[in-house]
Order: sequence, then structure tokens, then C-alpha cells
Amino acid sequence: MYKNKLSHSIIIFLFSNFLFISPGLFAQVQLKDTIITWQHHEFDLNADHSIQSYSNVDTDIEEVSFTNAKVIENELIRLVILPEYGARVISFYYKPTDHEYLYQSECGSPYAIGERIFYYDWLMVYGGIFPTFPEPEHGKTWLLPWDYSVNKDNADTVTVRMEYLDDTAYSQAPWNYNNGITNLTCRVDISVYRNSSIWDFDVSIINDQGVDVNYEYWTCTTLAPGSDSDDTGTPLNSEIIIPAEKYFAGWSPGNWIGNSNGLYDLSSINYLSEWDNMGIAYADGFDGTYWGVINHENEEGIFRVSENIETRGVKLWTWGQDNIDNDLYDFSNGGADNYIELWAGVSESFFTDAVIKRNEQKKWKESYCATIDLSAICNINRHGAVNLIWDNEASELSYELNTFHSDKTYTLELFIEGAGFNAPITSHNILFEELGQVESFSLDGLNLMPGEYTVYFDLIDEMNNPVLSARKNIPVNLNTSSTDIVNRDETKLSITPIGNKSIRAELSQFDTYRYQVFTLNGQLLASNQFTGTTVDIQIPASGLFLLTIIDNDIVYTEKFFIY
Repeated sequence: MYKNKLSHSIIIFLFSNFLFISPGLFAQVQLKDTIITWQHHEFDLNADHSIQSYSNVDTDIEEVSFTNAKVIENELIRLVILPEYGARVISFYYKPTDHEYLYQSECGSPYAIGERIFYYDWLMVYGGIFPTFPEPEHGKTWLLPWDYSVNKDNADTVTVRMEYLDDTAYSQAPWNYNNGITNLTCRVDISVYRNSSIWDFDVSIINDQGVDVNYEYWTCTTLAPGSDSDDTGTPLNSEIIIPAEKYFAGWSPGNWIGNSNGLYDLSSINYLSEWDNMGIAYADGFDGTYWGVINHENEEGIFRVSENIETRGVKLWTWGQDNIDNDLYDFSNGGADNYIELWAGVSESFFTDAVIKRNEQKKWKESYCATIDLSAICNINRHGAVNLIWDNEASELSYELNTFHSDKTYTLELFIEGAGFNAPITSHNILFEELGQVESFSLDGLNLMPGEYTVYFDLIDEMNNPVLSARKNIPVNLNTSSTDIVNRDETKLSITPIGNKSIRAELSQFDTYRYQVFTLNGQLLASNQFTGTTVDIQIPASGLFLLTIIDNDIVYTEKFFIY
């Protein structure tokens, strides 16, 4: 039947009205049944889930209802789960911000029909977080019902389990979907905990057969952090955060993202605004424990936290920078919209099988959390997330911090060391703040000498165990305008090249000094103490450098060049 855009807005409003119960109403975890209504362009399927017929008329819209939907919520978060549509977490809502963190398509459109790209030779975008199994590229279960049960339902924890036994195959699947019927079971446990803003997506792959089996598994996440619930999407000023330096290119139109399997700097595509078009990339050599997206329009993010022993693969996909606020009622648009897809896989790229041994089970934990008022990430885990910021000009250190458990009290400790100096910056108790917390410290009172220092951050629990740690290297006072600096015009310091990438520094008075050699961006290259008026210093590379010589409270400085 036909539903115009106004009626769709009413559907979303009713959905939102159900979701947006006042924050803080429920301190305990609650499980509820609900019905979720969605709409898409009209089509009919064959029994094997391939397309039988479809309409490309923009106004031919039909409404669908998911009658077995589940809502799990506590005082901070609310999840909506659709076991009957691919075991999908379709909504992750953080109550204190009144914002959604997952993408939800306003109107679905079947696309790539007959193009031999996807398993059933077509696809339709809805959104959320869901398992793809046992083939790549959304797998074979993205639209199928999964068995579900409630494994735990009490005031402290609710766990909904969803399972799928792979015992069917589509006979007309494209040639590269070649894992056939695997008879593997995929199990996903979704858990929400009391007093916790972080929730779990635990995955098990079970092979109870007497033979090894090839398979692929990927968790697909469609991310839109900090969105209005009735208008989910990712602005161009959104950053993909992955602790990796390089990516290797997959497919992209015209190879704009790079030649297949070529290595490129991840920093060149880490903002949505840098995606010239749609495309596929994979993080190279990823061995981190987190990845996610920060929406810099409001500094809200969503992150996946995992040990990543089993899931080292990280795939990146977007529709490109020109697909912002598309008309999803336009059938020809094919579902293209502004969201960021990040995938976690058991292999490094699509169509690269993993193997599960006979009678083996593989298990891992994925945890998801919203971050609030964090502009970057130094570290994140199940306890919290922290970013450290250094303002060299103001000599000011700041931290941005989220903790994820509202019933926990922590001790926060900051410590600085370097250039022969170490000192505590602060040690104080931290309580949970639902919108995050930021604090700044002037380091002027420490009378730091110019040099390279390291700041250490520790969050310590009530049992005196460090639960979140981070560190940041900072250059201090490398500013030649300082009133403490005496320059060459006063004949205190002279530098003479003596060959073999070495210099001789000479001072006018006999004393005990400490010298330090820096690059112009603050990296410390050499440091030592000497007594006398001259010292010979070897430099490890060619270029322009800064020499500082420290005499009690006076710093002599001079730039020099090594050929």
C-alpha cells in the first residue's frame, strides 16, 4: 500500500514516543515486547529470498511490521532488537543526550538487483548492528528470522539470545559465495546491565561436526552517533577512529580509494568529507582493541570495544561525501545515505575464508558505548574513555573523560615525567557524569625546563586497581620568545659545525650544563650533562634543529642546520 512521507513521519513519531521515556525512570534493567513498523518500496520475494518482482515507482511504498521486537533498557540506554530481521540491533539510544547512535533508513529500497554482487542478488539497507554469516557482503541471514530466547531477565542484567543454524543455501548465488551449507550455528547474546552505559554483543560460532569448515563472519555496524532519533545520519565532519596507520584498498569507482590491495595512509580517508565516492577499504595490520566514529558537530561518538583476538579484520564503507540527506523515497537512490559502515571480521577482507576446526567453538565479546564530549580518543575500554590534550602555548594540560558505570567511584591520577623531572599533577576522586567531564591544569607552577615530557593518566577503582590508562608525549616551552632565553646576540652561546653530522657548542663561562637537541616539532633527539665551556654533539640526521643549554634557571638556545 502507499504511504506518503507524512504518514512515515507519524510512524517514526510513534516509534520515538515509545522509545523516549524520561531518563532516570528505570534504575533497573527492563525487557519489553514491542512492534516496530518500517516501510520500503514494494517488492515480492521467492521462497529462496531472491527477488520475484518489484516496483520502481517512487510512491509504491509498503509498510512492514516486526511483531517480535524487543526493548532492553536501563536508566541510561535503550536498545531495540529485531530477532526476526537478521538478529539486528536497530536502535541504540542514550537517554542523557536524547540522541540515537545507529543509522535507520527512513524508507528501504531494493537495489543491485541482478548485478551478481550480493548473496541473493539484491540488497536493501535498514541499518543498525547485525551479524553477517557465513558469507561476506551482508551474508545470507541479513533478512532472515533468527531463533531467540531470553537467557537472563532480572533487575541487574537482561540477555536476549539469537541463534541461526546455517542449513540452507541459495542455488543461484554468485560464484564467489562458495561456502555452501556450513551447518554452523551462529549465536549472538545481547546484554544490558544495571548502572551501565556500555552493553555487550557476544558472538559464538559453533561447529559440532567432525570436519573443519570454511566460513566468514562479520559484524556490520551502520553508525550515526549523536543523531536526532527521527533523522539519523552522519555529517561530513565525522571522523573514523581506528588505531592503525595504513589501509589497503578494496573496490571503489575509478579506484579513487586506491589500487586494489595497495597500501595508503588511513588519515587520508578518516573523515566522511574525504570520501570522494562510495568504496571499500580495510585497516592494515589492525591489532587494537577499539574503533568507532566521532561526530564533531556535537562531539558525540560510538565505539566498539573488543580484545579482537578473533576479529582482526576491519572493513570501512561509506556512500561518499555527495550522499547527504538523500531522498530515500526516490527509488533510484538505492538506499544511499550519509552513514558510516565499519565491520569487524574473522578474516582480513571479504571473500577470504576463516576455518573453524571440527567440534570447535569460537567466542568473543564485542561491547558498544556512546562517547560524549570527547574530541579524540587516547584509550577506551569497558570502564571508560579518555582523551588528553596539551596546549603548549598556554602550558595547559586537559583531559576529556567518560566513565561507563554510574555506580562506580574512581581515583584519577595524572603524572608527568621527562627532562630529568617527575611530579604528580593531580590525584582526586571521580564520580560518574552522564555527559562526560573535562578538566584543565596549568603546568606553569611546576617550572618545567624546555624538553620532551610524558604525561601518564590512570583511572583507579575502589580496589586500587588501574582500570583505564593512557599516556601522551608533550613538548614543553619550545618557544624562542621566552624571556628566560638568552640568544646568540649576547655571545653566550655559539655553534660550529665540525663535520660528520656533529657540532661544537661553546659558552663564555665555565660551568656545569645540560644540553638538549630537539627537532622543530619538539622531538627530543639528544640530552646529556657536561662541565666546561665546550661540548661536541653528534646529530643523527640532516636538517634544522634547536639546541638548548640549561644553566640553573637560564636557558641558552640556538637553531642550527646539519647538512
